[in-house]
Amino acid sequence: MFLAAVMALVLQCGTATAALIIIYFTPPIGLECRSLGYIAYGALGSLIMFVTIISTIFARISETRKESFIVKGFTAFIAISFRWISFFLSLINGAGLIALCCFQFSHLLDNCYCNATVLGRGVDSYMVISYDGSVSLMRNSRISAIILSGAIMSIYMVFLRVTTILPNDLKDD
Repeated sequence: MFLAAVMALVLQCGTATAALIIIYFTPPIGLECRSLGYIAYGALGSLIMFVTIISTIFARISETRKESFIVKGFTAFIAISFRWISFFLSLINGAGLIALCCFQFSHLLDNCYCNATVLGRGVDSYMVISYDGSVSLMRNSRISAIILSGAIMSIYMVFLRVTTILPNDLKDD
């Protein structure tokens, strides 16, 4: 279970980091409204994973302990409560990501506050009028983010293939 949790965390953080790299290195360089949304998505996704793991641990304790009915019922209640919490957090996280994408495509985040990276730069924020000098930086950040996310997903797919036995693999020929 530990290895699966670590690999899920690597997949979650790796893909969110790749999106954050693209947003961060788009001029003006720094944290802005979009990058804050991806940071929140990655952090909430990691929190959801930890709450789900805690729920699984309490469910396992409830199944295996041969103690009183009250202790088993209490641990089962905690497990079910944590599962519901993780379910609702997952709904919020998914809806937030969809809302962030809709805000980006509808140009709602294209305002002076977001485009000037006021969140990251504060009083030193500025607007970019021309991207002439930053094209290579943007290209390199996008290429590195695509390579990062592709490598993370490939490692995860190899992990799934190595650790999962498919029914076709069990047949003797």
